[in-house]
Amino acid sequence: MKIGFFGGSFDPPHRGHIALARLAAERLSLDRILFAPVGMQPLKRDRPTAGFDVRVAMTTLAIAGQPGMEISLVDAPRADRRPNYTIDTVRTLRTTLPPGAEIFCLMGADSFLSIGRWYRSADLLVACDFVVAARPGFDLGRIAAALPATVSVAAADAPYPGALALSLHHGSRHASTLYLLPDLDEEVSASAIREALEHGSPADSAIDPRVAAYIRRHGLYRADAAS
Repeated sequence: MKIGFFGGSFDPPHRGHIALARLAAERLSLDRILFAPVGMQPLKRDRPTAGFDVRVAMTTLAIAGQPGMEISLVDAPRADRRPNYTIDTVRTLRTTLPPGAEIFCLMGADSFLSIGRWYRSADLLVACDFVVAARPGFDLGRIAAALPATVSVAAADAPYPGALALSLHHGSRHASTLYLLPDLDEEVSASAIREALEHGSPADSAIDPRVAAYIRRHGLYRADAAS
């Protein structure tokens, strides 16, 4: 079984998220993709976001009817109020899956560029395989340059058409594969959506109509309302 783990703020979830998940599912023949809104991202603790339950509700609406896409609460706020570290989440997720299940961590190229600042990033990069999607024209050399110094990288054969592959190594016994999808034909920014909504501009072209209706109904992201 091949499981795509797609963690993120989803504040709000938008068409770019869905496009990335579809592309990964098609190229790597993933059986399921778990959308996991994060309780507290360590690198975004000072940024206001919609509440966790609200982001779960919006993400559930965004993926409704999408084959193989499911909501997951594996990255819910921690009882001890510590930040959600992805390496801990991946290890917890693995305990819930059948033996032999493969985990592929999905993310956009822009997000991956900050991987060196993630908690225990070298250990994380070999804890599961990664799928990094980029828009056409993105300099893929920046992906390798973003890796922590202790992670070595080499070209690898990609068994999936339309994907490039890098072999990652950290320590003598730990290895994983990073798959690059260089043709994600979608450019949407959650921050740009929030800014538009804050100033009263519609963002329906970038988000699912059900999500847009939920945002309007609850008055989210408006300058005169708390997120």
